[in-house]
Amino acid sequence: MKVTLIGHYPPPFGGVATLMKQMEAALSLKDWEVGIFNLGSGRPAGDNIVNFNTSNRVLEFFQLLRAFACWDADIFHYLSASYRSFWLGTVCIALARLAGRNIVVSFVGGAFRDFVGSLGPLKLAVAKFFLRMAHGLVACNSEIEEILSSVLPGTPIYRMSNCFSPREAERLKLPSVVEEFLASHSPVICSTGAASSEYGLLSAVQALRTLKERYPDVGLVIVLTKYGNESYERELHGTIASLGLEEHVLLQRNLPDFISLLERSNVLLRSTLADGDSVSVREALFLGVPAVASDTAFRPEGVVLFRRGDPSDMAEKLRRVLEEKRERVPSESEEEAAENVEKLLRIYRAVLESKEAPGSERRFCAKGGRSGP
Repeated sequence: MKVTLIGHYPPPFGGVATLMKQMEAALSLKDWEVGIFNLGSGRPAGDNIVNFNTSNRVLEFFQLLRAFACWDADIFHYLSASYRSFWLGTVCIALARLAGRNIVVSFVGGAFRDFVGSLGPLKLAVAKFFLRMAHGLVACNSEIEEILSSVLPGTPIYRMSNCFSPREAERLKLPSVVEEFLASHSPVICSTGAASSEYGLLSAVQALRTLKERYPDVGLVIVLTKYGNESYERELHGTIASLGLEEHVLLQRNLPDFISLLERSNVLLRSTLADGDSVSVREALFLGVPAVASDTAFRPEGVVLFRRGDPSDMAEKLRRVLEEKRERVPSESEEEAAENVEKLLRIYRAVLESKEAPGSERRFCAKGGRSGP
């Protein structure tokens, strides 16, 4: 069987990109042929990958239409990280149905309740119309499942966490600036997110100042994603400078491999004010790296929680975890990851067996077989 995953594919790694890579590896081990529609800024190479023109939305639209019509797949699976990618997901649903294809949509990011609550009557009606056209909707946590069920009564919603094995991921060499930082700091805390208020990075820096009193050589590596806003990033740099932490905080973009950094860190910090089912937290638990995270609506078992937006509580929980010097014992994520693969395959089979699901014929495409834009 053949599935095509749609979303931001690495490089760079992080969030949906990492999840797509893990899902690709897991499905391949189950003898599924996996294609990739990459809607991100990177340009990965591969016979199974189609990269789209993300700088020209009109061109991207027609490239997607042709790709849905001509690409050889039994199922298309779109991964929506947050409100930024929600509307593009509705476009993919419409194009898939227009081309007579099966499409599943997963909601894997946070702030979903706020996003839905911000929609006016017209936008909400449009969103509901397109979501009902999907052949399967998947929520990564109970909050998102509840919201989808409330706006789409009577529509079946699948539930599946973002837990997939990171073990098959290729380990890549870290940039020299990161290597030098790791060699000169101890303990090392790593974090990832966008330069945006919902990621709580200012609080993370403020917590580090408190932690530095107990650990004078402490270091914090923040892996920034492409998204965010310039004003917040300037404020972040300004806060680091005003607190005298320039030598203790490394802001890094385009990291080729977050897992390699995570394995060499003492603790993972997730400082978000809202979250879905954080992939970096899942990776930390899988590898046995202690995870300290904000008390958002959902966190998996084994995470040490602090009060959202509270730098003092964040620092206290980090200090406690560092002083405990826990052994790196992986959580029971291996079992959950295996269950998720089987759950994902059941979702795909249910779609394919549905009487309402379209056939595998491709519309608007003169030739069979694989083809990209």
